Amino acid sequence: MKKSYTAIQDIDLKQDIIDHVNQNHQHEVNIIASSQVTQEPVSRATLVDIFHEGIMVQLFYKEIETANTVFIPFEVEGSIEEKIFYLAYIAAVKQGIDLNNTGTCFFEVIKKENITKNIIRLTVKTQTSLPEYYAGYAYAFSLKSLKHHSTKQQKNKKSDQWLKALLNRFFVWLLKHISKESRRKLLAKTKKNTRPYTLRKAWKSNESSLHNDLAYVDIYTHNDTAGSLWAKNLIIGDIIMSQSESKDNHPHLKEGQALLIADETAYPAIAGILELWQNPTAPILITISSKSTEQSYFDSIVLPEGTQIHNIICTPQDQAEEVISTIEKIKNIDAVWAAFESVSAKKVRHYLRNKRALPGKNNNVKAYWRIK
Repeated sequence: MKKSYTAIQDIDLKQDIIDHVNQNHQHEVNIIASSQVTQEPVSRATLVDIFHEGIMVQLFYKEIETANTVFIPFEVEGSIEEKIFYLAYIAAVKQGIDLNNTGTCFFEVIKKENITKNIIRLTVKTQTSLPEYYAGYAYAFSLKSLKHHSTKQQKNKKSDQWLKALLNRFFVWLLKHISKESRRKLLAKTKKNTRPYTLRKAWKSNESSLHNDLAYVDIYTHNDTAGSLWAKNLIIGDIIMSQSESKDNHPHLKEGQALLIADETAYPAIAGILELWQNPTAPILITISSKSTEQSYFDSIVLPEGTQIHNIICTPQDQAEEVISTIEKIKNIDAVWAAFESVSAKKVRHYLRNKRALPGKNNNVKAYWRIK
C-alpha cells in the first residue's frame, strides 16, 4: 500500500523552493540522489515534490532509459530549506564530497574605479582558471583583504583531509541535535563575513594565457553595509579571496521571447547575459534603479540588435508594483531571468506563474538582497 505524506499548504512557497532548487542547486540534488541509490549511477536528479516528511526526487540513470521516483525522508526539524540543506550536507559528507565543489580562490586587485556614482569596478587577476561563460558567475568573497599571500606546501595532506572529514561529520551531528534557533544562528554565522558578487566579465591577460585570468567584479555600494564598506576600503595591490563559487544557468533564454529584469545589484549579471546572448530573438530588458544616474551603467554595453528597454526609477519598496505594471504591457513572454530585492522578486515570480502561466523552468526570478 502506497504511503501518504502531509502536503505543504502554501503552494507558492513550495513551488518557489522546487524551482529554486532545480534551477540553482542541481549539484546538491544529484548528491542527495546518489546517496540513496547503490545499483546504478545517477546521471541527473530532479526535485518534483516536497512534503512535511520529506522530498520526492525523480532519478535518471546513465545506463537505463527509464526514470523512477524515490521518496527521501527528512532527518531534522526546521524550515523546508533547512531540512533540504541538511539532506544535501549529510549526503555529501557520507560520500566524501565537498558541498561547495571548490576551494579557496585568491585575486589581486590591480585596478579600482567608479563606473557610476555607486558602482565600484574592481579589475582582478588570479592564477585560478576563470569561467569562459562568466554571465552570472558568482564568488562568495570574504569581507577582508590581505596585503600579501605566501603559499606553503602542506606537510601532511592526508592528515588535513582526515581532519576536514572529521570536522564535517561533527558539523552534521551538531546540525542534527541542536535546536532550530541554534541551527539557524550557526548556519548564518558561516555566511556572516562573506558576500556573493558576480563577475561582470572574464578574459585572458594575453594570447599565451591558457585560461581566463583577468576579470571585472562590479559592486553596487549603498549606505554603510558591510559589503559596501569592504569594497570602498580596498586598494590596488590588496589580495581578496573567495570561499566558494557558483555558476548561473540560462538555457531557457536561448529561444523565444526572453525578458530580463535587474536592479543595480544584478546589473553585472545582466550585462554578461547580454554580452554572451545566444538567442536569435532580441530580449526585452527592464532596468531598475533608485537613482537615474545608475542607469548609465549600460551605456558602454553593446545590446543585441532590436533589444527593447524599459527603465524604472523607484524606491526598493516599490520594485514589485513598478515591474508588474511594466510587464502587464508586454504581450508575449516565453522566458524570464531576473534578480532584485527579495520581497519584490517573490511577488513578480508569483505574478508570472499565476497570471502569465509561465512554467517554473522558464521563470527564473532571483532574490539578490533583502530590505533590512
